[in-house]
Amino acid sequence: MGNMRSYSPGELERLKDAWLSDPERGKETVLKDQTWSDMNMDQVLARIDTCTSLAGEERLYAMLREPFSDTEELQRRDGLIRSFDADERLCSEYRERLKDIGDKIKQPASVTIMGLEEIDVQSNAGHMVCAMLGLFSIAMIFISPTAGLLIFLAVLILNISTYFKRKGEISEYLDCFTYLIRSYRAAKAMLSVKDDEDKTYRKELRTSVGILSGVVRGGYLLTGGRGLTGGIINMLLDYLRIFFHLDLMKFNSMQRSVLDNKADIIRMFKTIGEIDAFIAVAYYHKGLPYWCLPEYTEECMTDAKGLYHPLIDNAVPSDIAASDKGVLITGSNASGKSTFLRSVGLAAILGQSIATTAAASYRAPRFMIMSSMSVKDDILEGDSYYMAEIRAVKRILDACRTDGDMPLLCFVDELLKGTNTIERIAASSEILKSLHKKNVICFAATHDIELTEMIADHYDNYHFSEDIEDKDVAFSYRLMHGAADTRNAIRLLGIMGYDAAVVKAAEADAADFERDGVWRRL
Repeated sequence: MGNMRSYSPGELERLKDAWLSDPERGKETVLKDQTWSDMNMDQVLARIDTCTSLAGEERLYAMLREPFSDTEELQRRDGLIRSFDADERLCSEYRERLKDIGDKIKQPASVTIMGLEEIDVQSNAGHMVCAMLGLFSIAMIFISPTAGLLIFLAVLILNISTYFKRKGEISEYLDCFTYLIRSYRAAKAMLSVKDDEDKTYRKELRTSVGILSGVVRGGYLLTGGRGLTGGIINMLLDYLRIFFHLDLMKFNSMQRSVLDNKADIIRMFKTIGEIDAFIAVAYYHKGLPYWCLPEYTEECMTDAKGLYHPLIDNAVPSDIAASDKGVLITGSNASGKSTFLRSVGLAAILGQSIATTAAASYRAPRFMIMSSMSVKDDILEGDSYYMAEIRAVKRILDACRTDGDMPLLCFVDELLKGTNTIERIAASSEILKSLHKKNVICFAATHDIELTEMIADHYDNYHFSEDIEDKDVAFSYRLMHGAADTRNAIRLLGIMGYDAAVVKAAEADAADFERDGVWRRL
């Protein structure tokens, strides 16, 4: 299905920081950290992400993190993705221009731009005085060499010390301007690509380039003389910048311009980011065996045909339909229960974000998506596994009680497995019953066969099974109707080489308990 991108340490955290810093991001309609982790969204992002630019990665991450686009927006995204899907030349030419931005700057531009608001906008008066003193000292050398040289040295010390003091205060923000200038040049170059000029992104690019041309003018003074060529010229320009404070004055003027045109700059980044991200999705399509555009309904239901997990090669497809009942999955260890839950979750997430569902067909409303699947304990917070799990489940229950227009799709895997059997079954049955209500569809997986009868009025039963022959186990990974009627945990011990006496005794103990309902003393 294609290669998976490898991120260097800190890259994913920076993408998340960029998304969190976006004032336009959703506050309620977001994919929570727990669900992002449960659905292995870092790996999903890595599979889709072939972006050339940081702006593209930021936009792709933001779309996946907020999978709640309305029908009109999804149709817009689907149309753009399909246009790139059908035109390899267009993809190549746009990406060739985007390469000019480079990948050396790892600080997301949106984060740095917002940081400019934290620095006081300074006047250039002080720097102008330093520059005038510099010119005066040079002129004095020709008028009175001795006195002029002393004045020049004094001015040199003053200008250098004040220069590096201010430079230290603004150095962390210089990458912002470098990235802005490179992105502007890339956006301008993208307008040279032959494309339909009536497309919205072309109009937005043209508008942004027109407005920002004045903002970036003279930006080479800040970016190390990249507008010039030759090492000696750049070195001389460095000396002139230090002595006359040229880049500091340019920083102040560009800071004011950036803050005055912040909305246009953000629009430019989002436009080039969307182009790059949608091209990445178009390439992602080519690695899928098949996919579909979701069909959205008003009814709270899920109906998928040929559903599969998009990260698994040669995945076995499943058909599933759920409306007035939830779905309870039983089956042996490693038979495919958790993978199936993730397949349903990813169908909703990717369908609602990048208009792409790994299925032959998919019908559902726009869902709020929550889960409790891969919960971890937290030593620093003092949370045991059980405490962490009941907190995660509580968030889902609270969301069910919130009145809202958006239906909830939730996933629970091995509910309350951090506690004893009797209380787990008793509490799990009541929790799952509570999750069966109007405007909520719950998919749950369990090893507790008792639940299949206890909540049969509220959940449809499905299962996965396996075949064990001699010392080998084969999983079909096919979803089947009804509850599981086999177990394999003890038999797998034998296959993995456990002592035969241990395996035989365990089988006898299990059989005795099923017959008598009491565990024998060992």
